[in-house]
This record gives sequence, structure tokens and C-alpha cells, in this order.
Amino acid sequence: VLILLPLRRIALRVVQRLIQLTPSAYKVNVDHIDRFLKEFGTQEVEDDKDELSQQTQGNSKAKKSSKPSDFLELFGGKRDEEDHFMFGIKFTRKSIKLYCDFYSSDLIVASPVRLIAKISEAKTFKEKDVDYLSSIEVLIIDHADVIAMQNWSHENTVVEQLNHIPSKQHGTDVMRIRPWYLDGYAKFYRQSIILGYYSNPDINALFNRHCSNYQGKVKLVCEYKGVLPKVILQVRQIYERFDVDSIADGDDARFDYFVKKVFPKIKDSVQGGIMLFISSYFEFVRIRNFLKSQEASFCLLGEYTQPSDISRARLWFFEGRRKIMLYTERAHFYYRYKIRGIQNLIIYSLPERKEFYPEIVNMLDGSHNMSCTVLFSRFDQFRLERIVGTAPSKRMVTSEKGVFVFC
Repeated sequence: VLILLPLRRIALRVVQRLIQLTPSAYKVNVDHIDRFLKEFGTQEVEDDKDELSQQTQGNSKAKKSSKPSDFLELFGGKRDEEDHFMFGIKFTRKSIKLYCDFYSSDLIVASPVRLIAKISEAKTFKEKDVDYLSSIEVLIIDHADVIAMQNWSHENTVVEQLNHIPSKQHGTDVMRIRPWYLDGYAKFYRQSIILGYYSNPDINALFNRHCSNYQGKVKLVCEYKGVLPKVILQVRQIYERFDVDSIADGDDARFDYFVKKVFPKIKDSVQGGIMLFISSYFEFVRIRNFLKSQEASFCLLGEYTQPSDISRARLWFFEGRRKIMLYTERAHFYYRYKIRGIQNLIIYSLPERKEFYPEIVNMLDGSHNMSCTVLFSRFDQFRLERIVGTAPSKRMVTSEKGVFVFC
């Protein structure tokens, strides 16, 4: 079994639950549990801290975290930098062995980032290999939505590496290998389970291309009510649809619409406080380069921006010394900044995570002439339905009119 997880905090919960679910007779000893808790932390201590903070809430309200509940659940109140981990678990008749050799393990828990490093090492150094990925019978990708916020291409690389013929024998008795493994058909017998808060085109592509079990496949389809009621401000949210022929042309069509229809209004306006919320880093770079070419007054707040530059950018934007701020979804995912001084919010591309939409729009609180504009195309229906609801989203992408208003 291979379990792919994005963060140490999540790996801690998964392993603790595995130990909890194992019958007592099979976990008389849990080898190296002290080392594991030292490296991954202890959930119980954090829960005690949360309980203590609730008890003292009346005495010190300032200590209560202002971060949303999903951020606290994922990161424990701070960004988790440690997404490099990989270890094996072996189950015997009376014990659970953590940090077991990968070739003798029953279960491997890893982050895609760490596994990619192992695969790269195997390609670079002949003495190293990842043949333990050849015999994976069950693949579990948990918190796929969080992994999508890191780098989903790693996931494709890892899954493509599974169930290949090993480069070495590793002491295996060839007579005991199932015939379909030798024939290269192991991927058709592998069970692949993808769990996530939502689905997107990247997750669907992996599901369609690399989940090839001969028994077929099942996908849970959700119907969304939307998150518009969570917008507490009386602000007109204007959705503008741009036309695009194919998904491959989507990025260019969005950029052209922004340049021709949206930017001229920004450029001629004397009002500052314009925030551009951008989902993709590639879109972020493209807009940044365009604003530079137009000699626009802007500042940046992306996932790779240095902390000192972030503080300076937030101050300049609030004081009106910079007219436009570029803010990415990944920066919001990892830090959840509250940006002050926003007068005009332009959502260049809708966020993947639906809870981000009301969080971003509610940042207009305190604005005198607040406005919100959202750009979308018919290929954004996955994101759109999570925000406005499944039924309205279908009408919005098929309607003859291209502008929609929510209040």
C-alpha cells in the first residue's frame, strides 16, 4: 500500500489512526514510535493547547487565532514547511514496525515531493532504485486538493512510476510472482483511491488516464449550494463571461479580455485600492509582466514573495502608494493574509477552494465605493459551481447573456 499525503501534520493523524484501528493483539509493540512523535509532533498536545485556549478565551481574547478553521486544521495555526517525508510500516503478528525498510514494508507513507526526490536519485545514480513501487497493490492519494496547491505534476510522475517491471531481483523468488505482474498488467489490478475536498481537471485527468483497474471505476459527484451567502457585505458581484473555443485557448482568452476590457478601466481610474486575485502562478507572472510593460503602479503578494517585501507591499497598498496589488491563491492558502485598503476587487481567475471566495470578498469591509468583478468562461464550471451553486453555474455558462450580478 502506498499512501500519498501533502503535510506532516496529516501524516501524523493518519498513522495515529492506523495504530488506533489495529486490534490490540497485533500492536503489543509499536517500534520507533518515540522517533515518529519526535519528528512529526503529537496531536494530543496540540488538542490540549486548543482546549486551554478556549478556557482562557474570556481572559485574553487577543490570543484567539484570527485564521479560518480549515487553516488551523491543516497547519495548526502556522504554515507547515515540512512536506518532505517518507517512511515504511510493517505489520507483524504482535507488533507494528515504523521506519521499516521499503522492500519489507507492507505500507509506505510519503509526500509526493519526497518521492519525486527518490525517483530523481534513482535516475541519476545507478546503485539506487525505486523498485518498491513496482509491487503497489493499493494507492491512496489523500487530501488531493491540498496536494493540488503544492504541485500536482509530481502526482502524475509518481503514479506513472508505479507497477513497472523492477530493475533488480532483490532476492525475490520468481516462482511466487503472480503471472500478471510478469506480463506487465499489474496496473490493471491496482486499486487507486483519490480523496479530496473537491475535484478539478488535473485530478480528473489522473483519474481517467492512470486509474485503469479492470473492474472499472467509480466517482462521487457532488451538487453544490454555493458560498455566496457567506459574503457578509452588501456588494454587487459582477460576473463577466468571456468567450473561448477550447480549453487550450482559455489562458490566452482570459488575458486578452483583461487587457482589452478590464485594464483600460483601471488605467483611466484615479482611484487606487485595486486588488487582482489570481489563481495560477503562471497567470500571476503574465499579469505582472504586462503591468510592468504598462508602467503601472502595482505591488506583489505571491507565494514566493519574501516576508520583508510582503510587509512593504501591504503597507504601500494600504497607504495608496501603490495603486494595484496582485494576490495569488497559493499565497492566501499558506498565509491567509487580510489585505486592508481594497476598494475595487477584480477576481481574474476564480479560486479552486470555494471558502476563499467569501474570505477575499469580505476584505472589502471598510471600503466606501466597493466593487467586485469576476472573470469566467464556460471551462471554469468546476470552480464556478462550488461558489455560486451547481444549478446557477449551468445557466451562467450556457446563457446568451454574458454578464451576471449577485448582491
